[in-house]
Amino acid sequence: MEGGTILTPFLLSTVNGSSRTSWRSYIYKEIAFYHWRGGCKCCISPIDFEEPYKRNGRLLVIPVSSISRPSTTTVSHLLFTQTMDQFKALNPTQPSNLRAAMRTGKTLLGVGLSFPSLEVARKLALTGYDWCFIDAEHAPFTPVLLAGLVSTISHYSSSKMIPVVRVPSHEPSFISTAIDAGAAGIILPHTETREQAQHLINECRFAPEGKRSYPPWSWIAGINNETPEGQTIQTAANDSIACIAQIESVKGVENAEDIIGLEGIDAIMIGIGDLRLDMNLPIKFDGDEPEYVAALDKLEGLARKYNKPLVGFAFPEMTDFFEDRVRRNYQLLMVAADSYTMTYGLAMAGGSSRARVAEIQATMAKEKEEAAQQANGHNGHQSNGISSKVEKGESEPEVVAVKA
Repeated sequence: MEGGTILTPFLLSTVNGSSRTSWRSYIYKEIAFYHWRGGCKCCISPIDFEEPYKRNGRLLVIPVSSISRPSTTTVSHLLFTQTMDQFKALNPTQPSNLRAAMRTGKTLLGVGLSFPSLEVARKLALTGYDWCFIDAEHAPFTPVLLAGLVSTISHYSSSKMIPVVRVPSHEPSFISTAIDAGAAGIILPHTETREQAQHLINECRFAPEGKRSYPPWSWIAGINNETPEGQTIQTAANDSIACIAQIESVKGVENAEDIIGLEGIDAIMIGIGDLRLDMNLPIKFDGDEPEYVAALDKLEGLARKYNKPLVGFAFPEMTDFFEDRVRRNYQLLMVAADSYTMTYGLAMAGGSSRARVAEIQATMAKEKEEAAQQANGHNGHQSNGISSKVEKGESEPEVVAVKA
């Protein structure tokens, strides 16, 4: 830690809730450690950067929120702007009615969850999105953790954010784990045939619509099994849980009408990345190759034909792609994700903070130089005064020490 200012983000939570050390004690211990080992001045500055620098703080802990912190009033108007309450079940352990929400035709904005962390899920649940895309296909979720993530999203959002799970495979255990925990939508990746789509329906729906096994530990009679008048717990679940087939291969495109036209498939997700890979095309979001464009047109056309909503993603920063997806009427649209928000947010915080540090330190150097010049000018003025007195024959008064 020789010279310079070291910037570090602080860690607010631990993965999967393990090693639950308070972030405050963690930060303070680290600061104390550096202070003891290096003799450096350290500080935490959540909002005000300049003052710590002027105190020569060399280990500076910077939260992501230092980039931009909207007012409480602004945030409150952003949260839960759509009335998702109308789709809540009578008990938060039961799935919200995603199928009814999709029937409104409104664009439902989602946030992606990929961190294997209940603490992250708690925070995402407070952010006001309409649904949460829980990606068990590309994140290391165990069945136990997946069930916890689903219930956390539901409970911490007061059932205003609907959990939708992309399962890792066609194997049924993850599907049952997710829906038994209260997921209101299941996305089946790599759906290529009508039989695979029917498999999804069978796993998500109770008889006679499917073959779902009744979960004896999820709904306890007289405790959390209340249902709307005229319905049973089974019919309420069948009415609520959406079966979403993800088509992302040439074979899936070839069999698209068999999949999309199947009664019980509620929505379609187009996996553009894997679809392009299967076509031997480079990964990009706005490809214009004729065969790729034809595949998209076919899938989206069939979705319109059978009145099946489209599921996809587009971040607002991807300006043209975002507008394209809205114009194509992607109804379930994931517009943010934990991994990207954290990574880009921290990178932006670090970049803007380094620039601000350099700016402030340059100002401090200039101030120091100006102060030195003023001090030299003042001393020179005093010296000139004494010299003029000597030239005029004047002498300085003699100081005589008197002994007491």
